[in-house]
Amino acid sequence: MRNEKKEAAEEEEKKFRWLDVVRYAAAGVVALLAVGVLVGAIVVVLRPDALVMKVIHGSMLVNLPPPSMTFTFQLEVDNPSGRDTMSFTDMSVAVLAVSVSGGGEISMANLFNLPNITDLQPGKVMQVVTTQWTTNPEAEVGDYFVRRLSRGETMAVTLRVQGILITRLDTLNGDGPVHTSKANVTYTCFNVKLGVDKSLNSTDDVSCTSK
Repeated sequence: MRNEKKEAAEEEEKKFRWLDVVRYAAAGVVALLAVGVLVGAIVVVLRPDALVMKVIHGSMLVNLPPPSMTFTFQLEVDNPSGRDTMSFTDMSVAVLAVSVSGGGEISMANLFNLPNITDLQPGKVMQVVTTQWTTNPEAEVGDYFVRRLSRGETMAVTLRVQGILITRLDTLNGDGPVHTSKANVTYTCFNVKLGVDKSLNSTDDVSCTSK
């Protein structure tokens, strides 16, 4: 009789042990899920946003006469993030056009350099307006562009704005950055009007896409 009671007690103890194992395993699974959710949330928080860029009036204005040419760039940059301070540095612009004779895409010989955008706060907008000139347009711009612009033509071009996007996530109390990331980013702005006609400054803005 005693042995039967002892065996029953041992069986009951084993059941409780198995229940403990199941509880611990369930707790471990819950903990892993919680960690996974936390990691996912951190990844989302630290994922860098992109600046929103557009070409003001959707145009680049050229000023003649030869032998010099001036090019005016007007960009507007918006930081849509609610938490990140952004900078866009080492900026350069490539200008490309499709040949009217069907010869494919033609790019200006030289890149244009733009001033850096530094520490653009969340929700803020900045305009970048710069005028650059060349005294040797055939070599630095290219015969194709010089010929058409000298005739007063307006050309549809694509701008490729390249640079380094620096995203800084600060602490809520402003003690310092939590996370900083850098990435090479290219903004493509299609169907920008390039020409000498000053009425181009009254046309609609052109939004750019980033990658």
